[in-house]
Amino acid sequence: MEKRPRGRPAFKPTPHQRATVAIAAGGGMPLNEIAMGLGITRETLHKHFEVELSTGAHAKRLEVIRAMHAAAKRGNVAAAKAYLLLEPASAAPPLPMPTLEPKPEKEEPVGKKQQANLDAVDAAKDTGWEGILQ
Repeated sequence: MEKRPRGRPAFKPTPHQRATVAIAAGGGMPLNEIAMGLGITRETLHKHFEVELSTGAHAKRLEVIRAMHAAAKRGNVAAAKAYLLLEPASAAPPLPMPTLEPKPEKEEPVGKKQQANLDAVDAAKDTGWEGILQ
């Protein structure tokens, strides 16, 4: 006579459950509610559905966005409006609008010798020597 193991058998997720978790997580359903819907604990959900909760959820969202975009291109106005309401998170920021005013010209940098000559012209100013030195 063979002995049966004690306690409840180990949980084994089905492909249908995996797809359900990915869809629910992609739709923004809280983890507690997903676990309750499957009749498991949150810990079991994390243990057996880690991939579906992370990359699977994003994959399902991407599928919906692709379908929405395709419907919008076919002329579905509701899909176009919904697609345009999505906030692009990874898109590059918009370029600044060009101004019509010309940019001010940059002054030529002054070299060391030229700056020393410019400083020497009024070096005696406010020293009491300006009347003596011409």
